[in-house]
Amino acid sequence: MGDDTAGSQNLAWVDDAPAARNNADQVTVNLPKYLDLTVAEAERQWLEIVSRQDPTENRGRVNHTPVETLLAGAVRVVANVRAGGGEGRSFPFPVPELARLFRRKPNGVASKVENLSGVPGRNRGATTDIDLGRRLAADPDLVASAYRIILAAARNVGIGTDRLPDFLGLEHGGFMVLLGQEEIDALDLETAVEQEIGQRRLEDLDTDSATERALVQMLRVGQSAFASEVLRNYGDACAFCGFTLGDGRRPSLLRAGHIKPWRDSDRRERLDVANGIAACPTHDAAFDTGLMTLDTAPDHLTVRVSPRLHSAADRHPATARHFSGDGLRQRIDLTLPTVAPANEYLAWHRERIFA
Repeated sequence: MGDDTAGSQNLAWVDDAPAARNNADQVTVNLPKYLDLTVAEAERQWLEIVSRQDPTENRGRVNHTPVETLLAGAVRVVANVRAGGGEGRSFPFPVPELARLFRRKPNGVASKVENLSGVPGRNRGATTDIDLGRRLAADPDLVASAYRIILAAARNVGIGTDRLPDFLGLEHGGFMVLLGQEEIDALDLETAVEQEIGQRRLEDLDTDSATERALVQMLRVGQSAFASEVLRNYGDACAFCGFTLGDGRRPSLLRAGHIKPWRDSDRRERLDVANGIAACPTHDAAFDTGLMTLDTAPDHLTVRVSPRLHSAADRHPATARHFSGDGLRQRIDLTLPTVAPANEYLAWHRERIFA
C-alpha cells in the first residue's frame, strides 16, 4: 500500500469511457484510490460514512467510497452473496452488519459485493469494479493489507468490533488464505472453467484469456466463501466429534467439505451451505471416502460407519478412539447448524459414496 496521504476529494468510483470498457486488459485510472489507500484517508472516509443519514431517509444515491468497496471485496472471501430477492430477504454475515455501519440497505451492499466478481457480462459492475475485483481475487495479500488499514482507521475514529467485526480474523496478524482449496482438483477446476466458457459462448459473453483467469479465481473465491459459511454454520466445530479451537481464528484445523462432492455438483450446489458439513481432518477424510455417512431423522442425523471401519475399530484401539465411544457422536442434533444438510445431498452420499 502506498504512503501518499493526499486522497482524492471525489470518493465515488467513476466508470471509464466507453472505449475503455471494451478493453479488458486496460488498467483503469481509478484503481490507485483503492490500492494506495492510507490510514489517514480511510479515517476521513469513515467520518463521512458514519455521518450519513439513515438509509430509509436518504432519497438520493450515495456512491460507495473506496473503504466500502474494499470491504465488499473482502466479503467475497467469506460469503457467497447475491443481490435482489425483495425487501424481506436475509443476507449472510457480514452483509447486514456492514449495511448498518454504511447506512445502506443490505441489498445495496450485496450488489457491490456481486459487482466485484471480476467477470464481465453477468454482473452489473462498472469497469472499475471488474478490474478491482480481479486484482483482489488474484492477490490475497492485497486484500489483507487493505483490510487491516481500513480496520485500523475504523478503530482510530471510534468504530469498535461491535459495529465492525473482524470478519476475516486478520486484524491482529496472520495470513490471508482461501479456505477449502484442497477440495478442488486441478483437472476438476479446468473442467468447470471449460463448461463455464462454453455456456458464455452460447450467451455471446466474453471468453478471452482475462475472463478465463477471472473465472478460475471466481471459482476459488467462491469455494473459500462456501467453506467459511459452512464452518460458521457449525459453530467452528466438528459435527462428528465436537473438536474446536474455540477462538474463531484461522487456521482452525477444521475442514468444510461438500456432502455431494465439488466435482459432481453444479454451480448452485457448489455454493449451497446445505451441501456442506464441518469436520476435523480425520472425520472429514472418513466421510469423503465413504467410510461414514449420515442417515436422516426428523430432528437429527444418525452417524453410520461402514462395516470395514467398524471392524477396524474393534481390532485397533487407536482407531476406536476416533470412531467409537466419546470419539464419535452417534447422532448430530440439528439445533446447532442454522442451515441443516439437505436430504438430496445426503441421499447422494449414501447412494454414491458410502461403502
